[in-house]
Amino acid sequence: MSTTFHFPFLRGVSVVLAMMAAFALGGCEKKAPPVAVAPAVTVAKPLTQEIRSYDLFDGNVYALLEVNLDARVPGYLTKILFDDGAYVKKDKLLFVIEQDQYQQQVNLTQAVYNEAKIEIARQKALLKENATSQAAVDKATSAFLQAEANLKLAKINLGYTEVRAPFDGLMGRHLIDVGNYLGASAQGVKLAVIQRINPIYVYFSINERDLLKYRRTGAAERSVVNTLPVYAQLQGEKGFPHEGILDFAANQLNTSTGALQLRAEMRNEDLTLLPGYYAKVMVQYGDPRKGILVPGTSSLTDQQGSYLFVMDANKKVSRRNVTLGQKFGPLVEVTKGLEAGEDVVINGFINISEGQVVAPQVTTIDPLPAR
Repeated sequence: MSTTFHFPFLRGVSVVLAMMAAFALGGCEKKAPPVAVAPAVTVAKPLTQEIRSYDLFDGNVYALLEVNLDARVPGYLTKILFDDGAYVKKDKLLFVIEQDQYQQQVNLTQAVYNEAKIEIARQKALLKENATSQAAVDKATSAFLQAEANLKLAKINLGYTEVRAPFDGLMGRHLIDVGNYLGASAQGVKLAVIQRINPIYVYFSINERDLLKYRRTGAAERSVVNTLPVYAQLQGEKGFPHEGILDFAANQLNTSTGALQLRAEMRNEDLTLLPGYYAKVMVQYGDPRKGILVPGTSSLTDQQGSYLFVMDANKKVSRRNVTLGQKFGPLVEVTKGLEAGEDVVINGFINISEGQVVAPQVTTIDPLPAR
């Protein structure tokens, strides 16, 4: 009788050997080369727009006029007819000082005036009849003129009991409360301050070299005062929405700073500009020109200078050395090295290199605002 021996572990070894052989055969097959993927970029043609050269300065806003509202007659303050900080119209009644005594003074002087008027008429009539003397007529005339002057003075003092706005303006806070006695003073008692803020002033300073540069942009020997446009921007505003004109230039440089003080008068219909504000001031000079503009973020710089990536008709990019001019918001002027119709890489240029083919997404550059 024959005996058959079974070795289970041999079957496991066979399976492992078969798998290793399969892997070895698979490893001998050649892998396909990876397909190159063109990097995605955003391209746009440069913006061509009319621009002008400009300079920026730091400025401060001041009221066109600032007037103290004073009490010119003594008496108790009886009324305040405005809110602190309110914008009021010309002739708006702001304060009232007790009026009784001044009204009675008007009544008294009016009665004296009426009597003097009657008396002078009577004396003139008697003189025609030779019933009085010229001296009596002269005395009556003097009394009449004095009564007339006293009546006018009484009416003036009565008018001073009402303090009105001398112009459209911005009120400060009231400095005297109702019920306080306003004593007699040659300077008057200060009740509040009103400021005229439409139009309004913006002061700034420049050096002499810049001022002469602006003069050269106009007609020979023509002063830039009352001719040079000036624009202002408050913090957080876009562009320079506030427009005015240079209306004052100091007649000499500040010896300590070497700067010349200038002032612009700005329109302020919406009352956006308020005294004390800081403003960025823009002064344009030179003639308008057609500029080629690209986003400032699309320009790169190395030891050779500034450059852009430009895409050709075959979607291949190349480096283009350029000369940059002034910045205009998010854009910068290219003064040399770029044509208006070329395609400029404005995004994704970090992942590309010279001569590389790209996958472009075409867009446009938004035009600049008017200022």
